[in-house]
Amino acid sequence: MADAAAREDLVRSRLFVPALPIMVVVVGLLATLAGGLLIERLGEARERQRFEALVDQANDAIAARLDTYVAILQAGAGLFAASDEVTHSEFKAFARRVELRERYPGIQGIGYSARIEDGEEGAFVARQHAAGRDDYAISRRDDPQADERHAILYLEPEDERNRAAIGFDMYSEPTRREAMARARDTGGPAMSGKVELVQEIDEKKQAGFLIYEPIYAGDVAPATVEARRASLEGFLYAPFRAGDLLEAVFDSIDDKPYRYAVYYGEPAPENLLFRSSGGSPEGGYGLRAVRHVEVAGARWTAVYRAGPGFTGGAARQLTWAFLIAGIVATLLVAAATWWQGQARMAAEREVAARKRIEARQKLLMDELNHRVKNTLATVQSIAAQSLRQASDVESVRRNFEARLIALAQAHNLLTRDNWRGASLGELVATEFSPYLEEASGRLDADGPPVWLAPNTAVALGMAIHELTTNAVKYGALSTAAGRVLLRWDLEEIDPETDRLSILWREEGGPAVTPPSRKGFGSRLIVGGLAHQLDGEVRLDFPTDGVQCEIVFRVPRSPDPAMLPVGEAAG
Repeated sequence: MADAAAREDLVRSRLFVPALPIMVVVVGLLATLAGGLLIERLGEARERQRFEALVDQANDAIAARLDTYVAILQAGAGLFAASDEVTHSEFKAFARRVELRERYPGIQGIGYSARIEDGEEGAFVARQHAAGRDDYAISRRDDPQADERHAILYLEPEDERNRAAIGFDMYSEPTRREAMARARDTGGPAMSGKVELVQEIDEKKQAGFLIYEPIYAGDVAPATVEARRASLEGFLYAPFRAGDLLEAVFDSIDDKPYRYAVYYGEPAPENLLFRSSGGSPEGGYGLRAVRHVEVAGARWTAVYRAGPGFTGGAARQLTWAFLIAGIVATLLVAAATWWQGQARMAAEREVAARKRIEARQKLLMDELNHRVKNTLATVQSIAAQSLRQASDVESVRRNFEARLIALAQAHNLLTRDNWRGASLGELVATEFSPYLEEASGRLDADGPPVWLAPNTAVALGMAIHELTTNAVKYGALSTAAGRVLLRWDLEEIDPETDRLSILWREEGGPAVTPPSRKGFGSRLIVGGLAHQLDGEVRLDFPTDGVQCEIVFRVPRSPDPAMLPVGEAAG
């Protein structure tokens, strides 16, 4: 394949040489156009990068401002945790020290909404009247889903807008109720969806939202939801006019050449909290970016669109200058650069090809080394066991040669198919082949097609050889009436794995006497085979014939790249 590829490259080179002058002109012009396009793209990339940086700055400013308001509420929660009861004057003093309007522009105020137990509403209002708040009254919306009673008790600074909200039961309104319930159950701050604040007493109204911090009896939040619901005393909260807040945030940013719109949740007209002046960022052309702000369990989506003055014309002027001034120069430079690029690509391909060859050689050497070591270890074990059991040199030679032949037969079968594996049926036929003429019709093997991995095939081949040799010498095949039955079957375990069960049974031979000690075959089959296959091997010696059962797992199907049995040999 490598020679064919080299010849194909040579043919291409010969066809290309006559067209070189035309290619030089074409390549030069293309290089000039590409250079102009590159300058244009780089300019756009710089603009996009600057735009993204400005958008990130704005988004970080929104998130930081909201995080600050959450921190204020958590600090206020500490005031309630440290006191059995926070009076109106104490709450005023806290709000005054915080300096809300001066330090945190955009916040409408900070308030406390108390939970009222069933049947205690009259007593609750009476206590406020007794404290000098003669005009205090509770108002709510008619909603049958409101299963709790709450009322705004304090709201600072107590200006005209905030006074309009005092006494309102926020739990009676679904959007506020969802955020209050979430804060109550989680024990942390929760932001509401888009609402119209009770403070919107002017004709020009803004979208609003609120952030709630739950207040529980005791100095720590209960551990369970049930306990939090039982011990809830109220909420420290902050109402916001979205327009005032976002204008304050963006006024703190110096460079903002974009239009923006902020939504609660996904961008949709009904979710719009505020949009900048100058038109919607959803329409028109120019760079566009979408960012998300997640605070207190709520998610805002901010959409930004670059304004008309953001995209400068310097990059386009440079592009035209390059196109006009570079056409002649690029006729030569582009061609030289193109040829150098081709030479470099050829060199890189050569280096890459050489590295692939070296890696393949190393892989083959490692594989050869591994297989030689395994084979030598197997031969060493066979030799040691043959010497240990033999009574004379001739028996050592016979046993050693027979076992080496069995090992070689398994290796030949695997080598024929490039060591991709072997068929169990073909492996059995190979091991039985020396005895088929002598024991014709008395070796009965049957089972479904099974593909074995190389190491598994070698191990099973040795085991079948030992069983067959033992049957010929001492077992069923030592008499004319004896026979050997070899059966195997597959059982599904999971979509990728089967359980292979192999049963060797001898019958019709001489009576079997269990051996007094384990020989090489027994150790190979019961010990080594079970360990190598990671399965179970049972070798029994009933009187009517030796039985061996081998059970282990095999893959459901061979590797997709694996050839069918015998195909590699062809």
